[in-house]
Amino acid sequence: MNLIKVRFLKDSQPTGKPYTYNSPVTVKPGDTVQINSNAKGIVVEVDVPEEEVAAFRDKVKSIKGLAEEVPVNE
Repeated sequence: MNLIKVRFLKDSQPTGKPYTYNSPVTVKPGDTVQINSNAKGIVVEVDVPEEEVAAFRDKVKSIKGLAEEVPVNE
């Protein structure tokens, strides 16, 4: 699993500080991910060094995966 940093989306805009998550899927900066059943976020960093989370490694949660794209009706 890769460590990534994600900023939560609020009104479709990334807000607040980035939080570190495990990612079971390959993502790249700019991808929209499903953080939990309610929240989505934007990936801002991938390949976060283990040393950055060593103190709280056992508390790092996992994202659900890439967010489903909602089709836009034209």
